[in-house]
Amino acid sequence: MKKKQIIGVFAILILSTLLHSLYKLAPSFLTSIIAPVNESIWEHNKMILSAYILWTVIAHFIYPKQTYNLVFTNLLSSIACMVIVDLIFTPVYFYILKMQDNLPLTILIFTISIALAQWLGYYILKKPYNIKLERISFVIFIALIILFTYLSYNPLNFPIFKVY
Repeated sequence: MKKKQIIGVFAILILSTLLHSLYKLAPSFLTSIIAPVNESIWEHNKMILSAYILWTVIAHFIYPKQTYNLVFTNLLSSIACMVIVDLIFTPVYFYILKMQDNLPLTILIFTISIALAQWLGYYILKKPYNIKLERISFVIFIALIILFTYLSYNPLNFPIFKVY
């Protein structure tokens, strides 16, 4: 993995930590767009997505001369991270932890998920820069934020939307 991806792992961990309690500290519609409004598994996916979006903006300024598709790479990495977290954490939480909080294990699973997603992003970086792909990825990021916000206020009747 490249230095940029390792920095990304730590940045996303820090941003996620900051976002995790943002809504509790400042409850409003604006904070509900980017931060979890409850402790459901789904709301933590919104936190991951928002952390990746914020990291994309920050990385754009840190690494201004992009030779790769930054937005596209982080879009796919964020989706991969959400899938990995859901596939690993959900069964561990329900069947091993019996819905009891275990912060060290949760942080470990989250860190591994981000690292795997960043590793995937490293291989996506090898694709040549494409402005159309970047624009489409930007629109998809916005659509996902709108979808996640909608589902925060109108959750589906699935276990990942329930607050335990």
